[in-house]
Order: sequence, then structure tokens, then C-alpha cells
Amino acid sequence: MTAAAMLALSSCGKDSTETDNTDRNVMILYSAGYNSLSSYLQKNVSELKEGWLPTAKNGQDVILIVSKPVNGSYASQTSPVLIRMYGKGTEVVMDTVKVYAQGRSLVEKESFRSIMQDIKSLYPAKGYGMVFSSHATGWLPAGYYANPSLYESGEQARRKTLGQEVYVENSVTKSQEMEIEDMAAALPYKLDYLLVDACLAGCVEVAYAFRDKVEAIGFSQAEVLTYGFDYTKMAQQLLRDKAPKMVCSDFIARYNAMSGEYKSATISMVRPADMSQLVSVCKELIEKYRTRINALDYTSVQEYGGTKHWFFDLEDIFLKAGITADEKSRLESAIDACMVYKETTGQYYSATDAKVHAIDIFSGFTMYLPSVQGDYLHSFYKSLSWNKAVNLVE
Repeated sequence: MTAAAMLALSSCGKDSTETDNTDRNVMILYSAGYNSLSSYLQKNVSELKEGWLPTAKNGQDVILIVSKPVNGSYASQTSPVLIRMYGKGTEVVMDTVKVYAQGRSLVEKESFRSIMQDIKSLYPAKGYGMVFSSHATGWLPAGYYANPSLYESGEQARRKTLGQEVYVENSVTKSQEMEIEDMAAALPYKLDYLLVDACLAGCVEVAYAFRDKVEAIGFSQAEVLTYGFDYTKMAQQLLRDKAPKMVCSDFIARYNAMSGEYKSATISMVRPADMSQLVSVCKELIEKYRTRINALDYTSVQEYGGTKHWFFDLEDIFLKAGITADEKSRLESAIDACMVYKETTGQYYSATDAKVHAIDIFSGFTMYLPSVQGDYLHSFYKSLSWNKAVNLVE
């Protein structure tokens, strides 16, 4: 069912009979798909409808979908909507709770904050969790992934980096994205989990940005092929079983069952609040091995970006820099202290070169490698909270 069809079948307004909801949980599918992924994100919603769903009975858990349907052309901006999905007998009801102003962006930080505040006001609950689905390029500035030379030459001002919306301005198609640090700062309350169904988000830089805002974050270090998470079991895993880790393991299982280039997936789940030991160890190793790290040949280090050389395995960076066996043990202990789950299919596919790449080492984190030169990128990297903590780029 298309997003437009969903709206046509929806009713409007919040159930005024809700009173005692202190024990329920809210699952938010933040579907930022006003872009080339629109049809795939609609399939995610269709998959979600096939699994277990809570009812609308007072006190029941709640599933909310935030989306902005594409209507033929990016030039014809639509209205974002907040929809409640629930089961009623054998039917699935899509109840439109709120319609936002036409053209409002889902990936602008103040808009994101406002929508999240609306959710808490409309649906007070014990806990909230989010599945965020869209495009992403890790911690990079928006647009840098596709055109780094434009930034390094000084022709492009810094923009933003997580999620994407496409729009048309003066007959030119452009995109807007939300920076990782902005998204974290805009969250008005702490989430029980944040599952990122988007490419290249599995960075130590991303996890650390959410250290005060999420209990657990699940994300992919490589590109995510179009199937993404398995949404059919998601509501049961997140609301009934309280097991976001299972969403991650099912993601790997889905791609392990495939063959060829489709057998391509990486994922980890991290507790950002437990990263203090990792910060301490990395800061120490960076200071001790800085000269070697800065001189590393990036082709010798495990990476996950294909021909885009900004996403390297955190542990392998230090191993290639020559850390001792004792230091390796301390680094792995620090990773284990915050790592809930990590797994791969043993390889990943990158659209940058249309090739499958082997995964020889997997720590569950990617990290930037300063030996990949770029004055603009180095300057930008200094603004990240992770770099302020470990001083990777001086």
C-alpha cells in the first residue's frame, strides 16, 4: 500500500479515552523517505503490517510512523504525517494522528525535535524507541560523499549528514540532510533504542554523539542493501520481547540466507553510555601511536566504503599502527564493555565500485583514518564530540 493510500484510509484524531499509560512503550518508525528510497520505505511499512501488532486498547503499547509521502514529483511538496498503526481483529488500522504543514522537512533539526515532542505529548509512556530509515553517510558532511573535491576546493559550504530529503529550488534538484550531532542534540528525551536502517552509520563517531541520548544504538558499518531490516517481526521484538538485539540478528540472518553480492551485511549494537573505557584506551593509543597512524597506508586497513575511503575498522587501525599484545587486549576489552552484538556475512557489497569486498576483521566500529588527506574534512572532524574526546585529528 502506498503512503498516499494509507492516508486515504486513515481517520484523524487522537483516542481521547487514553488515561493510564504509565506502563506502555512507544515504537517510532521515523521513515525519512522523501527521496529515492521512498518505495522501499513503503515496503517496510507493508512488512510491519504483516507481523504482530498491539491493539488500540487503553494502556496498550503504541506503534507510530512518521513519514512524508512522495507524490509524483519532488517539486510538489507534500505534508508529513504522524500515523498510529494497530490491530483491530483481523484488520490493520492506520490512524492519522497529525498532519503537518505542506513541505515541512523531516530532516531539519527543529522539525525533528518538534515532532518528537508531539509524540511524547500525545502518547505519554514508560519508554520510547526509534527505527530511523533513510539515506545516510555516517559522520560525513552532507554532499561530501559524492563530491569531496567541491568541499576541499572551498566551493561548498558545510551542510548536514543523516537522513535525506529531496526538493527542487529554481528548477534545480537539491537535498537536505541532518547532521549526526544535531540529531542527537535535538532529541528531547532519551530513547531506549535507536536502530538505524541506513548506510554507513556504524561509526564510533556516531555512537559517541548519542552517548547521553540512547540506551542502545544498532547500525551498519557498510552500505545497507535495499531490503534492510526484517520488519515483519519487529513490533513483537521491540514491544513484546523488549529485545532490539533480535532485530540486528534477524538482519544478518536475512542476508546470510542470500547468495552472491546479496549476501552482504554488517551490523553492531552498542551501549553509548558505556563507551568511557573505549575513549580512555583510544585516547592513550592515539597519543602514543599518532605518527604511525597518520602515516598509515589506508589500503592496508580493513575498510567498509568501497572506493570511498572514510570508514575503517577501528581495531584494525590500531593493529596496523603496531600496538602491543597487551594494548590489543585492553582495546578489545574496552570494545566489549560497550558492545551488545556484532556480526557480518563475511563480506560486503559497495555500489561505489560494484564489487564484493572481504571482511577480515570486524570490531563493530568504523573510525576515520587521518592519513586520508583532506583539509576541509580534517577541519570538520575536529568539531565532532568523538574527536574532542580522543584527539584523533589535531
